[in-house]
Amino acid sequence: MSFWNFWFLSMAAGIFAGTIWANLLGGELLGQIGYFDGIFKSGQGMDEEERRRLWKYVLGQRLWETGLGGLLAMTPLAAAGYMLLSFGAGFVLAAIIVVFTLEKGVGGILFWLLSVFPHGLCYLGIWAIWVTAAKERKEPGRVSIWLLAAFLAAAGSFLEVWVNPILLSYL
Repeated sequence: MSFWNFWFLSMAAGIFAGTIWANLLGGELLGQIGYFDGIFKSGQGMDEEERRRLWKYVLGQRLWETGLGGLLAMTPLAAAGYMLLSFGAGFVLAAIIVVFTLEKGVGGILFWLLSVFPHGLCYLGIWAIWVTAAKERKEPGRVSIWLLAAFLAAAGSFLEVWVNPILLSYL
């Protein structure tokens, strides 16, 4: 089985498991998580200083995650590590979509898409860089790869804090 087929299978298995888990918990899961609208609408009422502090926090978090992803790509167990992370990402992705769908009906899928757009494209680019490095079994030691990943993390965090709340305000 090729690397990409196994990666797809890991992600699909995570999505399947996350969907089943979230649907089995249903109402109990909604009660534990709370209503997501408050989280997304809280970013809309921030002033510029609060938003700047939030961006600094999000930027630090995303750079930390990007660095850990790059370090994982440099290990001998990179392919297995990214398969495990893909399963986890699929699981969480499916669980969140189910929660949004339980809260908002079919519109939950649209709400989820807007909640990860446009910054999700930047983070998907980072994921592709590190997964490709793990697949090729090449150390991502080149400075240009790290700079590109850092740029995508900075751009993604900017879009997440400054642009995404504007998009969500249209819902």
